[in-house]
Amino acid sequence: MTKRIFLQTYGCQMNVHDSERMLGLMQADGYTVAESAETADVVVINTCAVREKPERKLLAELGNLKRIKRENPNLVIGVSGCQAPRDGDLIRAKAPHVDLLLGPRSIGRLPALVRQIELQRQIAPYGHTSDRIDAVDILDDPTPVTPVRRASTMAAWVDVMFGCSFACTFCAVPSARGPEVSRAPMHILGEIDELVDLGYREVTLLGQTVNAYGRDFHYRVPLTPALEKATDERERTDFAWLLRQIDSRAKDLRVRFTSPHPQLFNDRLIGAIAELPSVCEHIHLPLQSGDDAVLRNMKRAYSYAQYVAIVEKLRKAIPGVAITTDIIVGFPGETDDQFKATVRSFEELQFDQAFMFIYSPRHSTEAANFDNMVPKDVATARIQELLGTANNIFRSKNEALVGNTYEVLVEGVSEKNPRKMTGRNRHNKTMVFEGSRDLVGKLVSVEAEKGFMWGFEGSISDC
Repeated sequence: MTKRIFLQTYGCQMNVHDSERMLGLMQADGYTVAESAETADVVVINTCAVREKPERKLLAELGNLKRIKRENPNLVIGVSGCQAPRDGDLIRAKAPHVDLLLGPRSIGRLPALVRQIELQRQIAPYGHTSDRIDAVDILDDPTPVTPVRRASTMAAWVDVMFGCSFACTFCAVPSARGPEVSRAPMHILGEIDELVDLGYREVTLLGQTVNAYGRDFHYRVPLTPALEKATDERERTDFAWLLRQIDSRAKDLRVRFTSPHPQLFNDRLIGAIAELPSVCEHIHLPLQSGDDAVLRNMKRAYSYAQYVAIVEKLRKAIPGVAITTDIIVGFPGETDDQFKATVRSFEELQFDQAFMFIYSPRHSTEAANFDNMVPKDVATARIQELLGTANNIFRSKNEALVGNTYEVLVEGVSEKNPRKMTGRNRHNKTMVFEGSRDLVGKLVSVEAEKGFMWGFEGSISDC
């Protein structure tokens, strides 16, 4: 009988793609996808450690799985993602019914480890908690190609590197995903070629610090003969180089990437983005705070003025480029004046969209030990003020763009209006418009007729 796996995912795009990889691996091992944990033989929760809410969700979900496992003792329960290596002791203590802890860099082991658990149960059907299998180390080579069960048939995630070697005081990622490791160019470009052959229209290149690509190549990385021929001996195999290689073989592909670090956003990269027709006119560039003292406490390795200079260069080189960002409000020690500097940064830089969060202490991070935490009610009031300012800016920017016509990749039926279709333009803004379902997966021209905080309503253009 065919076995089934159910996978619950929390967190960022990298987690979403890790889940696609795990499903692909298990599918290659003979599994199908279950609709719920109750109907599965294997359940994996792919976790996030960046904020507190996903952690609370994990413990609640593990409580529910304990009930399911009482009814189905053969159920294999696994926890993967960033919480597996960071919170292994807590998970062991709170949820002894979990069979497997799997770190982000060990997900290639998933099928073999599940088989090992099943074999142990055959040998000792009443095994103890000590039989749990842990693969939470960060030493596995994450770069080889693995099977992927993609959620979309038109837009795909592609890993270009793993981990992070920065030391931001608020961030839990380095301790969960380890130092940065770049995938070999041949693996990335081979995956791109495969996606193009399958008819994909868009890829998003993923990395915790995506523009750090190649920094760990201490010597010039070995290339295939074709890449050797296309690469100047003096040229660095960095992220700008990678974008050029992708564009040279897939000019009709829409290419996005996330998330870059401002310290590594150099003129060479800006020039590549501006010149390459495949790279979309949207840059997600985390700012985190508009105040230099807060940035120093965060160990972000750039000043507000340096960030502004990057944005100005991007807007000069790429007219109409959309700039989006990440912001943390209520970082330890943040004063009213420092918060006001962040509000002013929105007014000065006119972001197109932003992810804004109240600071959440993460254990094993430097900032978690700071003794000047901002009271919760103060941080809540601040983020409400910032949201009000930001949403007005987003709405005004989109209203000013009404009348423009955009290339839109049609993604499906609008969730809010099932009579209309939805998609994203090259600036990563949502566009809702009337059209037939046979447009899904196609590129169409849509004129923006109404601007909103979230994007546009429009109609398909004849031009």
